Amino acid sequence: MDVFLEYDLDLKPESCWNMISATAASKASLLYLQESGDFWAGPRYYTTREGFNSYLIKLVLSGCGTLEYKGQEYMVPPGHFLWIDCRKWQRYRTRQDTGSWHVLWVHFFGGNAQFYYDTFLTQNDGSPVAAAPIDSPIFQLMPALLALDNSGSNQQKTDLEAANLLTQLVTACAMAPMTTGHAEDIPQTIQAVRLYLLQHYQEKTTLEALGARFNLNPFYLQKQFKRYVGQSPTEYQIYLRMTKAKELMRTTHKSIGEIAYEVGIDNPGYFTRRFKQQEGMTPQEYRRLWPIMQEV
Repeated sequence: MDVFLEYDLDLKPESCWNMISATAASKASLLYLQESGDFWAGPRYYTTREGFNSYLIKLVLSGCGTLEYKGQEYMVPPGHFLWIDCRKWQRYRTRQDTGSWHVLWVHFFGGNAQFYYDTFLTQNDGSPVAAAPIDSPIFQLMPALLALDNSGSNQQKTDLEAANLLTQLVTACAMAPMTTGHAEDIPQTIQAVRLYLLQHYQEKTTLEALGARFNLNPFYLQKQFKRYVGQSPTEYQIYLRMTKAKELMRTTHKSIGEIAYEVGIDNPGYFTRRFKQQEGMTPQEYRRLWPIMQEV
């Protein structure tokens, strides 16, 4: 089948795009990543495509888009994702009455992608759009895929890391419709606060500042956030910081102090205490689980 592609990349400068060239061996055996991105799309953004050997997962952080696929049109709002087979005709675009659409996305293929995709559609009543549960790993896996090394310096290692992350991602997406407490059951303001913390976890903030930003009483915000997310906003921010710190300890040679600062904590002692509270071990003990990343 010939590939048809037409688009308008109406993107803000802060958008980014990461292309990966997997090895032939990886393409023959693994789920492999083709490209990923973080797009801050404007009102003219759209893509029309058919005949591309790829699956696309697009997670919405803010704004809203629409998807035309298999003869139907779907709205794709914040806290939701679309998952489509790009061999089929599709068109997705920024919703005009919103004017913006901030999305994380991945194109991938190979391995047992078809099985996961078919499972997702079966569980989601045939719809290509689903809500991401509030505690879904989808929100961490998409940025992790975008952060993969595309320099080609060790492509086999990158392919294996991508296959691991993609397997987790498609599993989480396939299971999303099975999970109770979908994002549409959560108040929009609480979704907005959670997405803000996800994107700004390394920045200093207070409950009062969050309340002012989202026009909510701080006490009410804390109570509602804990009700739906299971943690207070402060606890959730710490969770995000420690999760990112673990990723950096496993994938970089940065010092513990540098990692603490990168995730928004400028006091190494405080970082160590919070890390041990969450993981049951110190950062140094955690890093020793991956000897290649031990500090020299």
